[in-house]
Amino acid sequence: MTLPDLSLPERLLLLGADFTRHHDVVLRLTSAHPAHATVGAAEHLPAAQTLARGALDAREAIRAAPGLAPSPDVERAVTRMTQLATLAVLAADHLLDAIDLLSTAVVPSPGQKAATGPTGTQTTEAAHHIRLAEQLTGLGAEDCLAAAGLLARELRRQHPGFFRPPPALSPAQQAALEAVAAGRVTLDQQEDKVLVERGTGRIAITTLRSLESRGLVRREPCALWLHDERPHLTAEGCQALSAALTARSRPRSAPPAAVPPAARAAVTRAAIR
Repeated sequence: MTLPDLSLPERLLLLGADFTRHHDVVLRLTSAHPAHATVGAAEHLPAAQTLARGALDAREAIRAAPGLAPSPDVERAVTRMTQLATLAVLAADHLLDAIDLLSTAVVPSPGQKAATGPTGTQTTEAAHHIRLAEQLTGLGAEDCLAAAGLLARELRRQHPGFFRPPPALSPAQQAALEAVAAGRVTLDQQEDKVLVERGTGRIAITTLRSLESRGLVRREPCALWLHDERPHLTAEGCQALSAALTARSRPRSAPPAAVPPAARAAVTRAAIR
């Protein structure tokens, strides 16, 4: 029997990092001067379009993975990738609309030396389009993390004999890896502290450094204002987190029939969040 592609969850985690980078750039554009926003949006447009292609490629890779039988969780992962691809296409369209509005010059009237820039109305509309592009893909990394978890657990369920124990990670380290994968973590160099968005949990700088020392996380410059760096998972970090997600599968000692329907529904909802 051909084994399923065990790198699928890792591939989705890497795609999530691309969504985080995209989100940082677009969010910065929302507060940029119109001239800078025009140039920035035009430069970033190909990357936004590539995101859509990446999500579609991931969807097809899931569907075509040898040895991965169809299941509700596999279908959920496919659906998430379809949604992300659609949202990325819409985001790219909004960026293109913003570029068109901001690059529109008013034809000079007699006596004017040069054409003027976009009107206040055009600038406002362009800012709205950029904001929509940011909102549409703002949770892309979290969706990729959720889909990676679905696939990791499904791989273990379908092929339990090939489960590899995750590396030794403390609860704090695993939580930090997941937060990094979800695009919630940035760094303030001046104060030497970790900033966590969209969550109440804290991550100690020592925890992040321990992950860096093990080659699971690396820092990159962050495009956001007032955020110096953003950590991303390395290839080894994707492997480690994928294994940790796989280990979260339901205990084999409790067959589905022995679990009350209400409890099964709760487990399903928790898995796809």
